[in-house]
Formats: sequence, C-alpha cells, structure tokens
Amino acid sequence: MASSSVLRAAAIQSLLKPRAHPLDASRVRLTASLGDQVGLTKLGIHKTALEPHMQSTVEHFHDVDDEWFYILRGGGTLLCAGEGEDTAVGEGDFVGFAAGARKPHAFKAGPEGMEYLTGGSREPVDVCHYPLIEKTLVVNRTPGAGEVLVDDKTTRKISM
Repeated sequence: MASSSVLRAAAIQSLLKPRAHPLDASRVRLTASLGDQVGLTKLGIHKTALEPHMQSTVEHFHDVDDEWFYILRGGGTLLCAGEGEDTAVGEGDFVGFAAGARKPHAFKAGPEGMEYLTGGSREPVDVCHYPLIEKTLVVNRTPGAGEVLVDDKTTRKISM
C-alpha cells in the first residue's frame, strides 16, 4: 500500500519515464502510473505524454478492461483502425472504450505533442487484441503470472 493518498504535481513530473511498446519499439511514450503510486489496485490511472507526431501504441482493443482518455494538453488524432475515419482530438476532449467494444484505437500526437490521463479497470485477466498485426496479449494480473503473447505461429511469455 502506498504511504500517501496525495501525489504532488512535481512528483508526477519526475515519475514520467519513456516506455516503448513491447510489440513495436518505435512507439515510445512518457508515462507515470499515478494509481500505483497511491495504492490503487482495481483501477489503473496513468499520465502520458507523446512527443510530436509519435504514435502511442499499436492499435488495439480490450475484451475485459474498460479504457478511457482525457486530453490535458496539445492534440492529435485518434486512430480508429478499420472503424471508419480517424478523429482529431484536443485539450479537454474525453475518449472512452467499453470492454468488448472491439474498436481498435491508438493516438498519434500532432505537431505540438500531447499529454493525457488514461485509465481503466484492472480485472484479474484481460485479453488485448492487436488486429493489424494479428496478435493477442493475454494479461494475467495474478502475482508472478505475467502476460502471454499469441500470434498465428508462436506463443511466448513476455514482461510488460
């Protein structure tokens, strides 16, 4: 359990660290897990920053976890793979995806970059699909269980 329920702004900024996506190392975001810092166990909340023109992740959707985003600064494009047109997003916009919605998504920052809060539920097991690269990630949050990456040829355990 965290020692404090308050996480100060200066501490949040110091916690932001680069994180490359495990399925595409070219997609790097600065991120800090705010929820972990205050001891949340059933809800994940992160502050994320994208450099100009950076893509946040591989387009994906979740079977079990809800996922949401609130744009704090800057803007960019909500990429909606296979779901019609991409959508411009900016400061103050809120985006949400219900568990099982099967709407692959990611952000691409605009020329000024973007910062956002993101979060969602943390069910004991989730399945995350990456349809454009034909991979599935099974996330088991049981201590020591880890994640399993599945594609059409192999299955391997990875660390996230």
